[in-house]
Amino acid sequence: MDRITMGALAIEVILGFLTFTASLMAFGKLQEILPSARSLTGAELRESRHPGAAVALGGYLVVHSGSTSLFLLMGGLSLAFGILLIIPIGGADMPTVISLLNSYAGLSAAAMGFVLNNKLLIIAGSLGRKLGLILSIIMCKAMNRSFSNVLFGAFGQVAATAAAAEQKSHRSASAEEAASLLVNASSVMVVPGYGMAAAQAQHKVRELYDLLTEKGVKNEIRHPPVAGRMPGHMNVLLAEADIPYDSLLELEEANSELPQTDVALVIGANDVTNPAARHDKGSPIYGMPIIDTDKARTVMVIKRSMNPGFAGVDNELYYLDRTLMLFGDAKSFVGELVKEAEIQSGG
Repeated sequence: MDRITMGALAIEVILGFLTFTASLMAFGKLQEILPSARSLTGAELRESRHPGAAVALGGYLVVHSGSTSLFLLMGGLSLAFGILLIIPIGGADMPTVISLLNSYAGLSAAAMGFVLNNKLLIIAGSLGRKLGLILSIIMCKAMNRSFSNVLFGAFGQVAATAAAAEQKSHRSASAEEAASLLVNASSVMVVPGYGMAAAQAQHKVRELYDLLTEKGVKNEIRHPPVAGRMPGHMNVLLAEADIPYDSLLELEEANSELPQTDVALVIGANDVTNPAARHDKGSPIYGMPIIDTDKARTVMVIKRSMNPGFAGVDNELYYLDRTLMLFGDAKSFVGELVKEAEIQSGG
């Protein structure tokens, strides 16, 4: 086996095994089987040098093409790095990571084309690599973040202990109290996020939209720039529920209206409503475009618990005096809001 073929085969093994384990980890985070982002321990940081070792082995195999038994060790190191690569990345960044993994898979396919001397596979793999990389860059720009921040933002961070965590208080409300605020408001902005998508609550959101419109309440919808599992996911869900397109606001327009909005109703959106992105330079989400829901007169957040979002950081919005937490499944709670609002409206 010549050196070019051996080098292509080494690239194929490294990227193939890395992509396989990273994809499994990404799937686990999106399905909430695995926990979201967390900082790496010192031992894991030392182990994160696995890709360098795998690349070094690949280079050795190119020179000493007869040592094919080392392919197993190189594959094992690549599997381990696929796991370590995804551990510190939050679920909110999974769309970018998945796109990047598609780029890796394309490069792996191109390398296999060299091994098999298949020009069509080389061309297709190269196109897949480039398209995946371009999409990843576009999504990072949409979040005003860099590749290094998305992929390696949590490397080297020290995990905070529970004992050192600051105890904060929050206010909660019932569906009856929340419905009263909605029907008596003159303007409402709904901010749906991944939690709405996971609960399949878009049809209940449409019912609430229709009820408030009939009541004469000005209500509009703004979803995060990159919401759901992939870009465009939230648009598809809202279109599925036949929510009028002209009620969907752009980010700048929504943020300009929020200071004059009576109620901002957040449904399952977490990191994209966190005010820390505007001022906390030490936060992993600093600089990310957010919806300024904290500027509304009253904020209501439908969430199952006070657990942090995919980025693994507390949302400052939940502890503001003007914020009411509405605990429960998004679909069930929005359904309760609709029922209570109908009752209070005399329907």
